[in-house]
Amino acid sequence: MSSLIIASIIFALLVLLVGYAFVHQTLEKRRQHRQRLLTALKHRQRNFKFMISGLPEGFLTKELTLIVYRTLLDACEQLSRLEPKEPGHLRDFNLYSAELEELKHRPSAKRTPATNPEQAVEIKRLLQELYRFVSAQTDKGNLSSAQGQTCKEQIKRLALLVSVDAHISQARQAQAAGKPRLAIHFYNLAKKRITQESGGQAHQQQLSQINNVIAKLENQMAQSAPENSDTPPPLEDQKEWEEFEQEDGWKKKQIYD
Repeated sequence: MSSLIIASIIFALLVLLVGYAFVHQTLEKRRQHRQRLLTALKHRQRNFKFMISGLPEGFLTKELTLIVYRTLLDACEQLSRLEPKEPGHLRDFNLYSAELEELKHRPSAKRTPATNPEQAVEIKRLLQELYRFVSAQTDKGNLSSAQGQTCKEQIKRLALLVSVDAHISQARQAQAAGKPRLAIHFYNLAKKRITQESGGQAHQQQLSQINNVIAKLENQMAQSAPENSDTPPPLEDQKEWEEFEQEDGWKKKQIYD
């Protein structure tokens, strides 16, 4: 066998090896991209499902609710294409399609407040998720700047109202425990959050109610013996809510492709 033939064989083998490596690398990149996409879609689907089932009735505005449903439908559709042998994706798509059509003709419901601090924390997490998603969709042009800004303002307003709900819930718990000083502390925190929204002009009735309750509690304290154990403890959730109001913090942990 001549050296030319041997060289040709070696060259052909090298070409085959390079081609194999290239194909393998391309397939691996596609596999990794598919896996990342699956993970992101399933994460989104799980959280947006819980927004529908876990948030209090009438909590989200109608505009935000429509975004949640359309996003969930898109996730179900993409998952159905990526995992065609999984029938659950198509069932979810049909279910939420029917609910979306019903929602379009349903009048807006009154917002149900959070009933305890634990629920408020979970709602905050879901609002952060929704805020990051809206930001990502606005950056990519899937939502107009005006629509994205409107939605983000609605989410931030809901976050403020949830923090008020949490503080009022804690105040009522303190009242029930016979701790008026602690109750006043939480009511004052609620007032502070309310007045952060346009000076509280849209919540004058609620502010008036809180002021009346505080006045009664202060009168109760004045008529009772000095309390020694009723001092406000450090609030971990207060720091969390303050961080939540910082817009940069809402955009962390972005996983949307």
